[in-house]
Amino acid sequence: MSAEEFEVVYLGTRPCAEGVASFRFSRPEGYSFTPGQFFALTLTTNDGVESKFFSHADAPADAAIELTTRLSGSAFKSALVDLPRGATVTLSGPRGRLGVPEGADSIGFLTGGVGITPAHSIIRDAMQRSSGLDIALIYGNRDESCIPYGEEFRGYAEAGTLLYVETLDHPGVDWHGESGFITADLVRRHVAEPAGRPWIVAGPPPMVDAMKRVVADLGLPSESVSYELFAGYGPNG
Repeated sequence: MSAEEFEVVYLGTRPCAEGVASFRFSRPEGYSFTPGQFFALTLTTNDGVESKFFSHADAPADAAIELTTRLSGSAFKSALVDLPRGATVTLSGPRGRLGVPEGADSIGFLTGGVGITPAHSIIRDAMQRSSGLDIALIYGNRDESCIPYGEEFRGYAEAGTLLYVETLDHPGVDWHGESGFITADLVRRHVAEPAGRPWIVAGPPPMVDAMKRVVADLGLPSESVSYELFAGYGPNG
């Protein structure tokens, strides 16, 4: 099915430290998507009209569409930052087939930074619907200054509805969680029988490449792992 175009209204932003922010747009009538899908956003930039792809960070039942992205300083990201509240832009979607496999009663995520967005959409939807999905989230970030959606995930974990593991590359002296990169040993310490559930890997290319090694070390069946590559964080991202 081809993606449709919709006019959406910019509602505002929520910044996160270290050059990451979430942007919210009105949900147009007739637009629906499956958690894990993405869309294209079209803006007028200093380099002309450009379109970029973003995963839905919102759940289908949320009132607004949300994307979370790293602010790379590109013409597109600068235009996004400079959008006046109330501006109308074009969204095309939904696109993609990433999601919880049909019939699955569990899912695991290996992700980092803004690669969290499809996981957040899937997890938030599962929590809103009280689906009972058994979810394990292994989430890596640089440091405590910016862990997108971290507070929300901690709340789910405290309620016993999410197995949530945070790990930081550069933890502060008061950090009590895991540290360093995501490894097979880290996954094994927290997840019983990792091969017993499907997994989704999402993030920028270097992170996805690293997680492919983790997947191999864990001996996960290739058919049980889906990958979402977040390209575009170079000079033109």
